[in-house]
Amino acid sequence: MGLNTLLDKLGDMLEPEASRKKNYRKKLKTLLKDLKQKENKLKEKLEATEDERKRNRLEKELEIVHTQRKKGIKVLEETKPDHSDQTQDESPE
Repeated sequence: MGLNTLLDKLGDMLEPEASRKKNYRKKLKTLLKDLKQKENKLKEKLEATEDERKRNRLEKELEIVHTQRKKGIKVLEETKPDHSDQTQDESPE
């Protein structure tokens, strides 16, 4: 095991809340990536479909996926790690 891995594990033990938050963000990023792929596939299907009923169904599904993705991005930004203590020392003058 490398030094960085050991330090990460030690940090996880000392700050379990930060570890949970990091895992949550990682899973959320994976989910957002999957939603983006699904959204792109739906757009492709929508462009290729000529049947009006299928187009309406695909448009609704695309709208739902897009909304879910936007909400996920908002949550991801809200859970962004706060590095304010590190940047306080570096004040621009």
